[in-house]
Amino acid sequence: MEGVACIHIRGQLGSLGNSIIQRLLRDEVSIIVQPGNFVEVNQKFSTEIEFSKSKIYSSQNVSIAPGHRLLLLGFENYNSSEDDSNFGIGIDGAEIILVTPSLGDIEIDTSEVDAHTIIHDMIPNDSAYPWNCQILEDIFEDLVEGNNITLNNGSGWWISELDVADAISRLVLSSSPMPELVHIAGRRSWKNSQILEELQILYSRTIAGQSGDFTTEHLTSPSVPKIELVVVEDSVQDNRPELKTLHESLVLADGEGWRPMTPIRTALMHFLIGKMK
Repeated sequence: MEGVACIHIRGQLGSLGNSIIQRLLRDEVSIIVQPGNFVEVNQKFSTEIEFSKSKIYSSQNVSIAPGHRLLLLGFENYNSSEDDSNFGIGIDGAEIILVTPSLGDIEIDTSEVDAHTIIHDMIPNDSAYPWNCQILEDIFEDLVEGNNITLNNGSGWWISELDVADAISRLVLSSSPMPELVHIAGRRSWKNSQILEELQILYSRTIAGQSGDFTTEHLTSPSVPKIELVVVEDSVQDNRPELKTLHESLVLADGEGWRPMTPIRTALMHFLIGKMK
């Protein structure tokens, strides 16, 4: 593994952790996971691994060492005894990066980590805690049960899981140290009512596709999302997370900056697929 970046991934992987692993497999990197995840991850990405320059190892075989980076996902106890000789995370020379969803005003103890990445308004591919989104969960439940859906007039800085995973992967592969605090969110604000309208269209089409019971309404629904972007200047009240640090760090990493590529409709479709599996 000499000369190859070593990224340890621990904690509550969920679909975000899997998306990060899938993104890292596009590069040449050693990915080290906990023993409990090793078999599942290798099975899930067997095709990618076959054609990738990257390799996946168990933390029982590869300990944290100076120069390695350790991603701690979620809120688990990371000092896991299953890591055998790798017990604990306080390794001198290793960079410890905590990744959590936003918890509003709740503070997280980051005294034992080098960097903290906070994710806001992510549309997950799968709804496993802590990467699930309660607003989307509530909408989906009401759609399934046929309830009338009422939402507040709020909005969010929605971002797809794939774009979040791409940003985190680019940061941990960067030759520059991670900033102490990074926020990840979409660059534009979307009203909750717009997200609801799009989910209603996608859910209706999905159910019709499963049953074969298409109607004129399904066929004539607009193919282009009605969701309208709200420019930053008009969204001051939404308190957009600070994205300058993220953008500048990604510019340092590969020159590209923060430019999310996944359309909101695609992200919501991935969410529905995960819910309807």
